Amino acid sequence: MNRRRFLTQASALLGLPVLGFCSGGCGGAATNRDGRLTLRYMAWGGPEQIRVERRICAAFEELHPEIHVHLFMVPGQAYADKLQLMLASRTAPDVMRVDQYFFPALARKEYFLSLDPFIAAEPLDFLEDFHPIAREEGRWQGRVYGLNVLWGGIMIYYNQGLFRAAGLPDPYRLFLQDRWTWEQFVECAVALTRKVGGRVVQFGTNHVLFPLYASVIWNHGGEVMDPDMTRLVMAEDPGAVLGFQRYADLRWKHQCAPSPAENALSPFAFESGRTGMVWGWAGETPRYRRSIRDFPWDICPTPAGPTGHHTLVKGNQLVINRETRYPEAAWKFLKYMTSPDAERLLCTRLRRSVPTRLSVLRDPAYLKTDQPPFQTEVFLETSERGRVFPIDWRYQEWVEQFNTGMEPLFAMNERDARSALTDACARANAVLAGEDGF
Repeated sequence: MNRRRFLTQASALLGLPVLGFCSGGCGGAATNRDGRLTLRYMAWGGPEQIRVERRICAAFEELHPEIHVHLFMVPGQAYADKLQLMLASRTAPDVMRVDQYFFPALARKEYFLSLDPFIAAEPLDFLEDFHPIAREEGRWQGRVYGLNVLWGGIMIYYNQGLFRAAGLPDPYRLFLQDRWTWEQFVECAVALTRKVGGRVVQFGTNHVLFPLYASVIWNHGGEVMDPDMTRLVMAEDPGAVLGFQRYADLRWKHQCAPSPAENALSPFAFESGRTGMVWGWAGETPRYRRSIRDFPWDICPTPAGPTGHHTLVKGNQLVINRETRYPEAAWKFLKYMTSPDAERLLCTRLRRSVPTRLSVLRDPAYLKTDQPPFQTEVFLETSERGRVFPIDWRYQEWVEQFNTGMEPLFAMNERDARSALTDACARANAVLAGEDGF
């Protein structure tokens, strides 16, 4: 089967538009009948996200009537596969949103246009308004290939009704008093867990996949990788071992987080009202606003550990297809999509993320809201206490091997943290070293 036929069939299988293949680069842009240039822009998101992004596109078109933006949204579960196939088949749109988990690997393949020449033509302080972490995430080997959007950190969503019914102190108030520690988190999670007839009907907290609980490792003094990002060091790091063991203890020792069997079909989703606290991104707010009607809820920071109070922060990149026919128009649109005006819609009204623009993040209007979560200062806290996870171009490969190695601890309770980490890190480091065998 030749390459063109394979890509055509693969596109059909994944539900992609078969746009044709061209030896000189497709670029994705076209001209409308009314003479306007059409830019194709691909992203993912729920109904609320679609509405807001359409508003942003419409506002951009008002400023640039010579350009029409064709927005098409792809379900998040299929987005990464579709994006990579379109890039490989040279049918990708002009502007794309790329999850940070995949950005280094795709930038390495030179799919994206460097933004440095465009930034050089902007005012000298153009990048200074972006949060330093968000700014650095868009770099690859010293060059800027993406501007950050939908940035934010892991936080704790909690059911205020369950806390009150259990007579527990509010975790946000504990945080304000510097008392929101790992021990206090565990105490609350245990107190919120209820059994009826020997069966758990309400859990205190949930369990999430690595690296969403990276703060537990950091806050117990552990590190994930060596400074050069060449190998995982957690197996020989006492702080990391302690953090992993304490996180596993939520499930197996304290029995305040569901096992995989207990959480089959997600009966303890936060929306069910049967879980007291869940770990989650800022971007989960729109879904909770839409689906929760029966109990009050809000947010607080992740708990502090004995050596720190960090949380995981991460964003996504807006990038330009290297083969776009209209790079200047694509830059205009990308610049507007990451502008303070666009961020105010995404972050203030939708609460989809934390602003990457410092001018928005520090604006008192950003914190005002008439819908939960009301404790919006937590969004500021995640940005101030945030740490980035070491995501390299082989991240997808090594993290899969790592999580496989940790299953005996988290899924089956057959190992302790040290022995599980020894196997998991060996698997991941084999990938990082370019070795086979797993």
